[in-house]
Amino acid sequence: MIEEAVLRKAKILKKEEDYSKFIRNIRQTVSDTIISDISPLYLSEPRGVYQNKSLHVIKPRSTKEVSECLKLATKYEIGIVPWSGGTGLVGGQIAPDKYNVTLSLEKMNKIKNFSSVNQSIEVEAGVILESIHEFVDKKNFSFPLSMASKGSCCIGGNLATNAGGIGVLRYGNARDLCLGLEVVLSDGSIINDIKTLKKDNTGYDLKNLFIGSEGSLGIITRAVLRLYPTPTNKFVVFFGVSDFNAALKSYLEISKRFGQFLQAFELISDVGMLFLEETKMFRSNIERSKSDWHVLIELGFNNSSVEEEVYETLNNLFIKNIVSDVVVGDTEAKARNLWKIREDIPEANRKIGAITSHDISLPLENMESFINKSLIEIKEINKLLRVNCFGHMGDGNLHFNIFPPHGEKNTSYLKIKSKLTDIINNNCKSLDGSISAEHGVGRLKVKDLKQYCDPGKFNVMWQIKKALDPFAILNPGVIISQDKN
Repeated sequence: MIEEAVLRKAKILKKEEDYSKFIRNIRQTVSDTIISDISPLYLSEPRGVYQNKSLHVIKPRSTKEVSECLKLATKYEIGIVPWSGGTGLVGGQIAPDKYNVTLSLEKMNKIKNFSSVNQSIEVEAGVILESIHEFVDKKNFSFPLSMASKGSCCIGGNLATNAGGIGVLRYGNARDLCLGLEVVLSDGSIINDIKTLKKDNTGYDLKNLFIGSEGSLGIITRAVLRLYPTPTNKFVVFFGVSDFNAALKSYLEISKRFGQFLQAFELISDVGMLFLEETKMFRSNIERSKSDWHVLIELGFNNSSVEEEVYETLNNLFIKNIVSDVVVGDTEAKARNLWKIREDIPEANRKIGAITSHDISLPLENMESFINKSLIEIKEINKLLRVNCFGHMGDGNLHFNIFPPHGEKNTSYLKIKSKLTDIINNNCKSLDGSISAEHGVGRLKVKDLKQYCDPGKFNVMWQIKKALDPFAILNPGVIISQDKN
């Protein structure tokens, strides 16, 4: 026992020594100006589940500086935890150890090489997503990746997590919107795959390997993004439906007739609307529908005749009692107002405080079964628990969050958190779903991934991690723990 204690102490002292050497070498051989003591900005994540234990933050200004930092990190085996906008919801941006360094790319924030011909734009990883929107909008183009955190999240993090958001139905995830990448590997070597090609079948698709890897295989420093001409007309509408089946019927009818124009089909439960009222965030000037479920859709098109057809379709759905309380965002201000309802729900959730939150995907045909089965099992534990189910129904993505009874704190229900999580994960797996749709695995779902992932797939992921990051310095503990078992 004494020998073990001595060895542990020696190991700690060695780690302290190596960390000091790493910091000193960054200051002396890279730049003294890119490293500083950690500040409160980097200490927590939106849900407050994890606390950053980093002592320092590094803010490189170029790919070369990122490379030099990673070379030193490999030499001294210092963990590097990438920080983008800090908006991730699964703890992937949080360092678990004080000898891990936070790496922020916020100073690498240049937008360049816009091409209207190729319909593409090159950006550095630290560019805020909304800044990209504003830039290309002035060129009459759109970059369709969008989410509530667009004003603070950065494109590097969006790509690292393969972010989804509200436009996936028509345009796909971040992976589908990226044409080329520049990535720095753990040993400091650089992969320069900055291309505008829409077709490139030369060997393995390394770009898509790094997108969604959450900084565990390499640090994304630049990207070429795919743009689309901005539709001349947008049609936003909000309506109520009596049950999930009615929501599904409306989706099938609208997508059948207007699939090529359908950009978003969002599902909102009445609990989400109640939460907006409870937190005093329901500021819309529309009268709130009393339906159990609500739908928000957006279509983009260039032919004005499409709008007339949409009105006709909605009227038919209304006559059949499939939809009710239809509100059309027929001006830009009204459309923004309707979207604000959907975008404010995550913040309302945060204010109330969930016991457990889940980002899942399911085949559309299994979604109702999942919701009904999960609600029954949750109510068997405590009939007063509240479930706010919402999400991107068109692409099968649900956010299924469980809350304490009205007026109670989530901290009073931590003992049942794991049981509730098991209900969601098991039902998701049994109905051919995924336990992570768009938020990633991070630190939050590492054990869940090991439990629910196909063993063959998990083994390949492990081998890739070991090959590209042999010293486990890149976002240690994210997606795959350092201990395979």
